Amino acid sequence: MSGIDLKPLPPKEAIEAFERKGLRASFDWRDMEREEHGRAFTVAGLMKMDLLQEVRDAMSAAIEEGTTLREFQQRLTPILQAGGWWGRQDVVDPQTGEVRSAQLGSPRRLEIVYDTNLRMAHAAGRWERIEETAAARPWLRYVAVLDGRTRPLHRAWHGVVLPWDDPWWGAHAPPNGWRCRCSIQQLSDRDLARRGLTPSEAPGVQTRDWVNGRTGEIRKIPLGVDPGFDYNVGRANMDHQRRTTVEKMDKVSSDLGRAVARGFVRSQAFANFLRSPGAGDFGPPVAMGGGKFGADFSTVILSSRLARALAAEKATLPPEDWLRVQEILDAAPEAALEGRRATLTGADHILDLEIDASGRAVVSGFRRKA
Repeated sequence: MSGIDLKPLPPKEAIEAFERKGLRASFDWRDMEREEHGRAFTVAGLMKMDLLQEVRDAMSAAIEEGTTLREFQQRLTPILQAGGWWGRQDVVDPQTGEVRSAQLGSPRRLEIVYDTNLRMAHAAGRWERIEETAAARPWLRYVAVLDGRTRPLHRAWHGVVLPWDDPWWGAHAPPNGWRCRCSIQQLSDRDLARRGLTPSEAPGVQTRDWVNGRTGEIRKIPLGVDPGFDYNVGRANMDHQRRTTVEKMDKVSSDLGRAVARGFVRSQAFANFLRSPGAGDFGPPVAMGGGKFGADFSTVILSSRLARALAAEKATLPPEDWLRVQEILDAAPEAALEGRRATLTGADHILDLEIDASGRAVVSGFRRKA
């Protein structure tokens, strides 16, 4: 198909981002939104889990091995036809019980699945690499394909140069819509000088109200961005990666979990998270021992809400300070929490701990003593 040119094959980060996803059946594309797609693979209207797994396997091959669209379609068409998921059929909406005519499998549907998931996997892998190398290459340049099919606002954003942690990338890191071909170019200070580029002002953001007909939710969507694409897929992938890491830590020995937590707090990924937490809802691990305070899980995480507040106030403590969290938790008495919250005092820091709705111990406040 013309318009898809994503060679060479994606880096391991793109492959791993896709493989990390689970499976989730959904009746309508509006049933799963934004960050949820970072955690699970779905095809709207495909409710049969065995067929959904077939599509996922074919998509995995396309990402990892470079399977073409034609090969993708040829592999799946007979499988979906034999499984009864093909053509226009009357289907029952499980949410409303309404019977309606819907287009199931077709060459065009498979093209959209292929195009969207391939671009999302590349974007997720690319963003992970951006954060890994942000210290040396801190600038991102928006790159549009300047032809007759380019959206006007995407054309206007072409050439915008902003720091990697500028909030504008939260809803404008491409792809920014169905079949969007835009990408990001990562640059160093030397790259800017050599290319004669200068940092830009972040483009003004105008929004429109969009109503999710499935949930009734009204959300403000930036102009130029399609509903469902108004988030940073790379940061959503990293949010999911943190969640996966924490779930694994919950199952290991305390000593191993502590070593993993210390290693993460000392990592560049943690420093980047403190500087630019994004909009995710799952923070990184900072300590072990949540069960001591009545939590359902051993791993203690940093509240993403706290991280965003500290970053906004430019009050983020250096990673070395966060190593003190484990010491404070170890020294605290088991009966420290009252009403699922506690304020714990260490030698140089004050720590607020709470048990969230999921039963997880979360650091909701952390500051140096006055």
